Amino acid sequence: MKFFPVNPEADEKVEKILRQVRQLKDGETAELIEKSGAHYRVNYGVSLVHLRKIGAQLDVDDALAQRLWYRKIRETMIIATMLADYDKMGPEELERWGDMINTIELSEQMGQNFMVKSDVPESVLEEWCKSDHYYKQYTAAMGIGWRIRIDGEAGFEDFHQVLGILKVLTSQPGLHRAVGFALKMAGRFLTSYRRLVLNLAAEWQKSSEPSLKQLGEEVRFEIEAFE
Repeated sequence: MKFFPVNPEADEKVEKILRQVRQLKDGETAELIEKSGAHYRVNYGVSLVHLRKIGAQLDVDDALAQRLWYRKIRETMIIATMLADYDKMGPEELERWGDMINTIELSEQMGQNFMVKSDVPESVLEEWCKSDHYYKQYTAAMGIGWRIRIDGEAGFEDFHQVLGILKVLTSQPGLHRAVGFALKMAGRFLTSYRRLVLNLAAEWQKSSEPSLKQLGEEVRFEIEAFE
């Protein structure tokens, strides 16, 4: 449990968000999420569409994001990824957040909503990819993909180095979906790397490892579909 200084405005916003979340509670969806293996301290089963609508009503506010994150409720943690401010959070707090990520869903949302932001250093994405924490790796790969999609080549100072790191992650089948997303985005939005990514995909298609072969097929299919 993390304790925060009294902040009536932030605390009131937290309670308002919790009321909205409870009104949208979906027990059946919550049960399906649990059955999928995603375990949260509390899970109301609210759809991501509804959570995005709630987040869209709020400004970036790190004090609020921190209070929501440490509630350890699925919905408040996801909304927190939309509101957090890296400059106010700082690297040490971000590492604490990373250590708390324990589901693919939260990894995907953290990557899409927060790690994609240009103020999060490229080095953080690289360090998380090299981490021994599976969900940090997944989060970083998703963040790389989303940053490519939004910022293109401007999102990275040295994408060639990032590409090398992503290649290393393919040794873990559990990361193939996230790595595949990043490579698909690279092939589609980084024209100078498209041929290199396609060559990698073609190489993986020849693999005797089914998961890696499928990854190569999926990456190549999507890139060629948009050429």
